[in-house]
Amino acid sequence: MRGLIADLAEVRTPPSFAPPAHPPTVDMTPLLGTYRREGVVITVTSGSGGSPHLRYEFVDGMRDFAPPLELDLTPLSATVFAATGAGPSFSEDWMPVVFAALVDGTPCCYIGMRCAPRTSPH
Repeated sequence: MRGLIADLAEVRTPPSFAPPAHPPTVDMTPLLGTYRREGVVITVTSGSGGSPHLRYEFVDGMRDFAPPLELDLTPLSATVFAATGAGPSFSEDWMPVVFAALVDGTPCCYIGMRCAPRTSPH
């Protein structure tokens, strides 16, 4: 699609979202835990070998919507990560995962522009 847009509309799109060739080292400890929003539970752990890992699971009334996604996280900064492993669930090779805090200080995880507040730290 990028090539077609460039040829027909002479518009250059930015490169696809991806982590840098040499990602920074990040302490995941403050981000570990369970995040929840309606129909979704996100669990962030230190996976095998201590590398960041995220499980995105549909729950409650959405339980049968799709199987859980197991995503490896590559840091771009202390709060922005690139997730891989979503397969056909996402249109690009890498999916942004952003950690932030709500106005009241509650930690949250943003995936696909949707916010999931942390319900329990690990």
